[in-house]
Amino acid sequence: MIANSTIEDYFPFCMQQGADSSLIDKQRIKQLASQHPPLTEKYIANTIKAHLVFLQNGGAGGHWKTIHVKGIVLAIYFGEEVPFGKQASFELQHFSPKSKLNQVILPFSNFCGSFIEAVSFQNSDLSYSIFTDVAGQNANFQNAQLAYTDFTRANLENANFQNANLVGADFENCNLSGADFRGANLSQTRFPGAILKKIRI
Repeated sequence: MIANSTIEDYFPFCMQQGADSSLIDKQRIKQLASQHPPLTEKYIANTIKAHLVFLQNGGAGGHWKTIHVKGIVLAIYFGEEVPFGKQASFELQHFSPKSKLNQVILPFSNFCGSFIEAVSFQNSDLSYSIFTDVAGQNANFQNAQLAYTDFTRANLENANFQNANLVGADFENCNLSGADFRGANLSQTRFPGAILKKIRI
């Protein structure tokens, strides 16, 4: 536990109010993602392979924008068009807790609105990716590279961020109750409007 007088020293901007998210239908986003069958290991593996080709051909370096359509959040990537490969998009998709996402290379990937409860991303590179509005209770990001990754409005209750690189990451309006940040690099990380009950650091 951290005293209120020092909590902003650990979690920058956490005492500030986050942006208005009243038009976002979090329950519907979760329902849309969870109603799909979990992605198969073959599909995930093939998507990761195509994404590596995308990166090797200059796909990295772009930036994300989100749009709201009837309460649903969608992510749009602005970057160079590449001749080979395909950027990984798991938007509004459903992952099983058994999904193999440890030690994967997926920077600049799209997980917007996905269902990732209890999924492990240990030791993976997910920097510059977008995880806005995910259902991510008990997700494991231990030792992951998450620099400048956007987790805005995500439900990350009891998530594990031990020793993760969170430089410049955005947790605006996230539910981080019970999350573990021990050993994480929180330089330039943002937490406006985040719920930080029973966090560990």
